Parts: sequence; C-alpha cells; structure tokens
Amino acid sequence: MTDLDLPPGSPLPDGVRAAALVRLRAGFDAPPPRRRPLKVAAVAVVVATAATLAVRWSGPEDPAAAPPSDIPELPLLDAARYYDVREGSAPDGAALRCGAVSGQWTPIATATRNGVDLTAFTTPAGIVFCETTPASVTVSAPQADPGGLALSFTTTTGSLAGFTGDDQRPFTLVRKPDPTMPGDRALAARSGRVFLAPNGFVPVGPVFAQPEATRSSEVVQRFELAAPTPTAGVVDGRPVVEERTSPEGHRLGECLADQSPPVPDATAWRAGQAVGLDPDRSLQLGHYQRDLLLLCYQDRTVQIVDLARPDAPQWAGMMISGDTLRGVRVAHRFTKSAGEGGTPYLSSNTVAVVAVVTDPRVAEVTLESPNDPAVTAAPVAGSVVLPGVTLNAQHPTVVRLVVRNAAGDVIEELRQEF
Repeated sequence: MTDLDLPPGSPLPDGVRAAALVRLRAGFDAPPPRRRPLKVAAVAVVVATAATLAVRWSGPEDPAAAPPSDIPELPLLDAARYYDVREGSAPDGAALRCGAVSGQWTPIATATRNGVDLTAFTTPAGIVFCETTPASVTVSAPQADPGGLALSFTTTTGSLAGFTGDDQRPFTLVRKPDPTMPGDRALAARSGRVFLAPNGFVPVGPVFAQPEATRSSEVVQRFELAAPTPTAGVVDGRPVVEERTSPEGHRLGECLADQSPPVPDATAWRAGQAVGLDPDRSLQLGHYQRDLLLLCYQDRTVQIVDLARPDAPQWAGMMISGDTLRGVRVAHRFTKSAGEGGTPYLSSNTVAVVAVVTDPRVAEVTLESPNDPAVTAAPVAGSVVLPGVTLNAQHPTVVRLVVRNAAGDVIEELRQEF
C-alpha cells in the first residue's frame, strides 16, 4: 500500500485531521450495509490549507491531471427522515406552550429526536424557534434572517437552530475543530431558509458547519459560526421524578448525568432491568413515555431508541416491531482483532434482542435462531433481553420470536431478518 504523501514528522494544521476523518465518521451514523463488499480503489492523498481540505485519489498518473473520481463518498443521512421532519406543522399544543398568539404564528417545520421537538414559527416579529419536551419548553426571541448561514438558537438540552443562507447543500454542525465522539456532531435539517437540529449538542465555543461532500474530488469545507449562549428550558407542567434509590435506579441516574447530548427530562426516566450480556459488557435500561428506550452500557455510553420509528434510517435493519413487543438488536461478545499493520480493533458477530413489552398478556418470549439454542426470557420491569444470536457472515440471519401468555398459548410470532 502506498504511504500518504505527507512531510515526515510535520503535524497537520489545526482541523485538518478532523476533516480527513469526516467521511469515516459519517459512516458511524449510516445504516449497516447489507453485506456489500467495500471496494477500495486507491489511496487518499491529502492536500490541505488551514481552512480547507482537498482529497484526491492517487494512481499511476499525476493526480492533478486525472479526471474527478467516480468513487462516491459517504453521503449524509436524509435529515427529513432522520428527524421525522413535518413541514408546516407543530406538535399538538406546542404553539400554546411556546407562547403563540392565536392566528399570528405559523409553523414552518418541526424536527424530532429523542423525545425533543424543535419547531420554527413565522411570527409578525420574526422567526421564533421553540423546543418542547414532555416536561419543558424553551423559546427564542424573534429572529430576523441575517441573509447568510447563522446559528441563532441553542438550548441546554442540546438543540440548535438558525438560518441556512443561500447554500443548498446538506450539512452537519460540529462542536469543536477536532471532533472525536458521535456527540460532537449534529445533522442539520433544512426547511426553506431555516435549519433545525434537536437534541444535538451543547456548544462549548464556536460551532462549525460542514457541508456534505459527495465525491472524492470535492473540497471538505468547514465554516465557523458564533454560538449564542444556550437558553434554559422552563418546566411548564408537573415535573416527574422517578426513583433513584434502587440499584437499577441508582445506575440509571449515574448513566443520565453529564451526557452529550443531554438526555431530555433526565429525572423522568424510569429504571428498567439491568442485565449482564457478557462478563465485561452489561446494560442498564431506561424507559420514558411510551416509545423511548434508553440503553446504558457499563462505560456509561448511552443510546436512545425511539421505538415508534422503525423506518428511521439510523435504525435500518436494527429494530423489531410487533403487536406485543418492540425492540432493537445490540452487539455483544466482542473479540479483539488486529488489522493491517497490527492496528487493534473489536469485532462481534453476536447480537442480543432488547425488547419492550407492550401487551400485559405477555408472560415469556422465546428467540429461535438457526445457529444457536433457543433462548426464553420472562419480562422484567417491562422488557425482555434475549442474548446470543450468532449472525451468518454470508447471508442474512432469520430469527423467530415466539410470544406466549401465562397459559403457554402463542399470542404472536415475529420473523426478523438480521
């Protein structure tokens, strides 16, 4: 393999390393491939200035004289599907909670993530952004379109909103010049000349907008945006405070503290069961409202799953949805491996099914897979966890979930392809 043509021992300028990794990190949010082999045609050569990064593909000819590459880059996810964007609509009761004057506020669009709704309204005084959760509301002052890309509203729950300017490209918002964690980035949903990113991240300084690059010959750009001070929400209903004294409640409370992005309405999450998947991998479950399932791993990494959205691109092929239960698959039984050059990494071909029971008749659930013994579990604190499904590396693995009542009668059967 050809080495990168960089000066030996010279550090890259600030921000260049992060930009060089953007395409790899974009893949972290992409749905899993359907076992299509990754084809690497060439090696990237990085040509950078302090503000921009050009990526060309090396070959036997002069890369400057070569035609643009036909190798597609990893595109951003469809923000409208990612956030379930509803054009011209606001959640029921949101306009009143946000302080709308009857007949004078018109919703532009609403985007939703993790139970957080972020809505833009047209009002006589300007554009108003409003974030609502089941427990709180946060409202911006009226804003005038500045004519260019601008971040105009941020909240302590991590929502970001503003104006797009004339550039029509999709873009992400980045919390710092060298992002290292998924919580450092937020996809922006565009609607006309405004953008919305609910429950993205809380700025710690300037925020950077990074437009999508869809071809390997494109320049990856990053624009610095001034970030307003995050606005704190106001609890506009009776606050819900779930217990944190039981072992499960205490673990959940520790999981919810200091997360990025912040977990919305953190005190209102009900503790579910704690389960050990492996000697070194465990899960603490949390539940909120009807549709939100929280997975907290032993290292305090948190995932929130909106069980009402099995069609969302970020959960493609991952979710299970039936009449008696809804859930998601999670990987476990990781093994250490080494790539080319000895670079270590973890891999897994084993998953567990974590499902929330939605029917009070459910007494037990059995998971049958072609490569493993059947596993049966009874609901604990409203959920079942069924580990040990070995995935087939050559073709999809079809599993069967059999749901029974207390008399042993089958009340539902689900087939799921992993």
